[in-house]
Amino acid sequence: MKEKKDSKGEDITEAMKKLAIARIEAQVPSNLRLSIGSYGSMSKEEMIEHIKKGDEIGRKIVKSQLRFLRAQASGHLTKELISIE
Repeated sequence: MKEKKDSKGEDITEAMKKLAIARIEAQVPSNLRLSIGSYGSMSKEEMIEHIKKGDEIGRKIVKSQLRFLRAQASGHLTKELISIE
C-alpha cells in the first residue's frame, strides 16, 4: 500500500502513525479537547481517527508529534527549556 504524502511531499508511514497514536493515547486525557490550528478543537478519539484516515489533519498531527520527538532527542527542547528563566 502506498503511503500518503504530507504538504511537503514527505511520506507518512504506518510506523509514524502508530507512534503518534501511542503518544496521544498515553498522554492526552479522554476529557481534554485540543485546538489544532484552523481545524478547531477535537477530542483524543477524533485526533486518532484523523491519523488512521491519513487525511490532512491526521498528517499534521503526526508531523507535530515527530517534530516534538526530534527536538527532544536532539537536546534542543531541553536546551530551550533550560534557557527560560
